[in-house]
Formats: sequence, C-alpha cells, structure tokens
Amino acid sequence: MRLILPACIALLTAATAAIAQQGVAIANIDRTAAACTDFDAFANGQWRVDHPMPATQTTWAVRTITQDDTRARLRTIAEEDAAKSAAAPKGSPVQLTGDFYAACMDESRVNALGLKPLEPMLARVDGIRDAKTLNAEIVHLQEVGFAAPLRLNATQDLHDTTHMIADINIGGLGLPDRDYYLRDEPRFSEARAKYQVHMQKMFVLAGASEADAATAVTAVMQIETALAQARLSRVELRDPKVTDHPMSFAEVKALAPHFDWDQEFRVLGVTTAGRISVPQPKLVQAFDSLLTSSAPADWRAYLRWQLLNGDATELSAPFEAEHFAFFGTTMSGAKEMRPRWQRCVIATDARLGEALGHEYVDRYLPPEAKARAREMAVNIVNELKISIASRDWMSDATKKRALEKVNALNIKIGYPDKWQDYAGVVIKRDAYLEDSLSTARYAVRHNLTQIGKPVDHGRWGMTPPTMNAYYSPEMNEIVVPAGYLQPPGFNPKGLDAINYGAVGVSIGHEISHGVDDEGAQFAADGRLEKWWTDADYKNFEARTACTTQQYDNYFVEPGLHLQGKLVTGEALGDLGGVNLAFRAYHRSREGKAPEPTVDGFTPDQQFFLAEGQWRGAIVRPEAARVAVSSDPHPPGKYRVLGPLSNMPEFQNAFGCKDGDPMVRPEAERCALW
Repeated sequence: MRLILPACIALLTAATAAIAQQGVAIANIDRTAAACTDFDAFANGQWRVDHPMPATQTTWAVRTITQDDTRARLRTIAEEDAAKSAAAPKGSPVQLTGDFYAACMDESRVNALGLKPLEPMLARVDGIRDAKTLNAEIVHLQEVGFAAPLRLNATQDLHDTTHMIADINIGGLGLPDRDYYLRDEPRFSEARAKYQVHMQKMFVLAGASEADAATAVTAVMQIETALAQARLSRVELRDPKVTDHPMSFAEVKALAPHFDWDQEFRVLGVTTAGRISVPQPKLVQAFDSLLTSSAPADWRAYLRWQLLNGDATELSAPFEAEHFAFFGTTMSGAKEMRPRWQRCVIATDARLGEALGHEYVDRYLPPEAKARAREMAVNIVNELKISIASRDWMSDATKKRALEKVNALNIKIGYPDKWQDYAGVVIKRDAYLEDSLSTARYAVRHNLTQIGKPVDHGRWGMTPPTMNAYYSPEMNEIVVPAGYLQPPGFNPKGLDAINYGAVGVSIGHEISHGVDDEGAQFAADGRLEKWWTDADYKNFEARTACTTQQYDNYFVEPGLHLQGKLVTGEALGDLGGVNLAFRAYHRSREGKAPEPTVDGFTPDQQFFLAEGQWRGAIVRPEAARVAVSSDPHPPGKYRVLGPLSNMPEFQNAFGCKDGDPMVRPEAERCALW
C-alpha cells in the first residue's frame, strides 16, 4: 500500500476541487454572436475560428477532436500489440489486433501486391456462365460479407422477440440512396454521372480496356437502377409496419422462384423452419427478375464492381485513392485522406473492436466513471416515468403500458459482460485483405448462428471504443459505449451541469427513442404491437407532426431543406433528450448545495452551453446534400437550435425575449416528454 503524505493529500484535494469547478470551454464562445439569435454560433463560433476544419474532415465539431483523441489512444494500444504479437498465443486479442493493425500499416507491401489478393475472388466471378454458377457466387460472396445484392441476416422476430429468425434483405447500391438513381435534380444527375466515371476508372485500374470498362459500367447501372426502382424510400423504411412481412420458407421460394433458396440456406447453415422476415418483398421480386433478365456478362460486371468497390480500401494506393476521390471528395467534400494510422485504427476497431476495446476500457473507463454514467442514465429514465405519468393527453391505460415499457428498459454502459472471442479468425501480418476477409467471415458466421436461437441480450451492436450510443426498439435497450464517456462530454469528477448537458442529453436522446414515432410502436418486450388507445395515439401523432413541420423549414442551403418526416425520430430524440436531461439534472441536485456559477455562467447556462458545444457541428456542403436524402439525423446546427428553441427553460436561462429567433412562438412550440 502506497502512503500519501498530508501535503500530497492537500494537493490532490485541490486538484479534484479545480476539476469540479471547471466550467464549459469559454474560449469556444463567440461573444459577438447573440445567444438568443443563434445559440450554435454563440456556443461554438470562436472555436470554429480558432480550429478551421481540417482537409480530412467532412463534419467538424468539438466531439470530432474527442473522437480523434480516442483513436490516438487506440493507436497506442494497437502499436503495443503489434510489438508483442509474435510472442502472443494465436487467436489472442494481442495477436489479432497487433497483426491486423501491422498488416494494414505495411503500406509498401499492400502497394506491391496491387490487385493480386483479390484475384481469386475475381476469378470466381469471371467463372459465372449460367444460373447455377451465378447462384453459387451470390451465396459465396455473402459468406465474406458482401450483399451482392442479397444478404441473409439474423434478426429478432417482431412477433416473438425472445427468438432470432432469418431476415432477407437486398442491398448492392453504390450510391447513397435510391433517389440518386431515380431523380433528375442536378445534385442527383451530377452524382450519377460522376459515379459512372469513377466506376470506369476502377475497372480500368483492375485491367479492363476502356471499351470493356464502359460496357461494364452500363451493366452495373442497369442492375443498380432496377434495384433502386423497387426499393422503399428512407421515409417509408422508418415505419416498422411497412416492413413487417413474415413468411414461411415455401412462401419465400414462391416470391422469388429463380433463386436457389435451398442452396442459400444450406451453404450458410441457416434453418428453414419458422418465420422468415422479408422487409421489402417487392425488392426481392426485383432481384429475382434480374436473375433472368440480366445476362451472365452483366452479372459478372456487377459482381466484379461489388468486389472492387467493397475492398478498395484494402487494396493498393491507386484503388484506395480513386475510391476516396469519389466517395470522400465528390460525395462528402473531404480534401485529403486521413493519415494511414487513423485509417488502420478505424479498420481494426471495425473488424476486431471487442479485442481492441478490451484493453481500451481497462485503461480509460474507471469503475467510478461507469457508475456515475449509469446513475445519470437511471435518473433520466426516472424523469421519463414522471413525464409519462403527468401527460394530460394520455389515458391511464396508455400510461400504464408506457410505464411498463420504460420500467423494462435495459441500460448497457461501457462494455459487454461477455466479450467476443473471434474463434476461427486467422490474422497474418503480411496479408491485409485476407485478414479483412477472415474477420468478415467471422462476423457473418457469428450473426447467422443466432438464427433459430433465443435472443442473446448480452450482445452489443457497437464496439466499446465507439463514440456514439444507440437505442434498440426490439431489445428495448440503450447502449452507451466507453468511447462516449470522456471529457469534455463526460467527466466523473466534473460538474453535473456539464455532464447532464452533454452526454446526459445524448443518453436522454436514446431513451426518448423508445417513445418516438417509431419506438412507440414497439411494446415493452420489443414486439411490434399497438399498445396505445386510438385517441391517445392521435394526440401523440399531433405532437410528432409539430416536430416534422419545424424541421421541414430548416435549410442546408438555399432551396434545399431537410425532410421533416425523415428526421422526425432523431429530432424527437433531441427534443426529449434535452428536456429529460435538464429536469433530471435539477432533480439530482435536490438536497445538495447549488453548483457554482463559473466564468459568469449560471448552472443552467452551463447545461445549455454543454449541450450546444457537444451537439453543435458544421458540415461540408457536399456531405450536407447527401445527408438531406439519406441521414435521419438533422445537421449538428439544428440539433442545437431545434430543441432549445422549444424550451422555456432555455429562454429563461439566457433572458431571451419573445420574438427572438431562439424562442419559438408559444403556439408553435413542440413538446412531447
């Protein structure tokens, strides 16, 4: 036991007190902006002047730097693992992450190999001559994670959420959304044209002549456009009733009779018994039609493109650079690729996140931080219960069901209780693409083996170092990974006002998803069920419509506004999150001394500044245009302005007047929880 002398105790106490007294970063604040006019500019304006967006970024915020700090920590862990992987047991976390990261970082070897690592898979595609070989290759590609375009997954049965069933989906589009294939506005038609130029270059890099590449591009566009035409819109996909189509295996075979479903399920080791989820039957029929209407040569071109596009970042520099030129620059606005170490850290986390994350949480998530985050989450959940009980537009019967759902909510903080073991994954230090394929095989196998089994509530959908969080309506759980629980968004020794205002709002956001326009259709056990009375649900829809209308009137550029119906769920999460977190913060301080005013800002002002600095973000125009069509999240600016402008508490905190831009007229204020 190490002794701490009295003088040291005094120094430690002083240091702890200093941390506790530290407010939001006042250096970020633009004093020339008015809090009641544009709170995002007020909270973040000076930070953006002092920190111009780097050429590698497409979205820029305080939390972007926090995320990069996390990646720097992961780099240290990966480099340490790489240094000692030779002595580590095969298949151990150290060996897997160390050799995977080292293989990725060996850029000279990756470049020397060129297209060679992908050639065996391309050769299989080139062997397609008829329906039988096409079927076999579509199945084979699924084994290594390609939806080309078919993908079989495990999902919870929406009508018996204790069990996992098979789920049939069709992917395989290279552009972000169906609108990019079907609509003629300049932003879509220009993207289509540039996408075809990009494909042409990639085919030529892979050895095709210009003429053959042009023929291949035409074939790919025909298949992708046909799939896009049959696809539901992003807004339609937000309604779980629209995608609820359970079928028997016989019904699936009748729906798409030209595909060998027996081979699909047999090779992938999936049971044909019980219900099978088919979210988009029309899309499955379109896939089936393409099996006979598109020639084998067209399918060869399409599948070659799936491989080149899907594996470009694991291939040599010309492929990776061309991939970035289109997806990174043309579509997202980034000017430069991230440094190699960052790309390799991101890849290692994506492929082996629980192996890499185990060491991360040991180093960076102390028990007291996890405990305080859980306490904060519980307080916010309790606030939702109080809110539900006090709603005058809900009947007692609906309140009872709503409270049952909130009481059943599972809160996961930090990391899983049981870690993935990555059994069967083979990672070699000199074979980056093969390593990626090995991890993909594991992920597919790990997913498909869940089918026909009881739901495993211990599984996580994000890796522990991820700086994000999520809510699952089928599992009725919120998950807050360790990567999210770090300063400036969360500090276990910091002010409650800041913790609740930043990460607390994010936790409240995820909790609110349980009762947003989508989550409200799922019962306490995750079943898709109408548990509202008709009158109560009408009242609920009227309140969600207020949010839809509000966000329909936000623009990313002149003439281009948000799709209110697309972002309603996330906007409701933001609105509920900040309201619940604010009230939970105040209730948590009952019986305690008030927190101090710091740097001239009261505790309530600190709360809202923390929200603004954590949520606020700017985005490049190219990325914003894509997001309007495909992202259910509003841009960062409106994640600050939108919810706060509905809150009298914000108005009071900053002394805003009726009529100020940050104060919506009382008749137009949106409120739910």
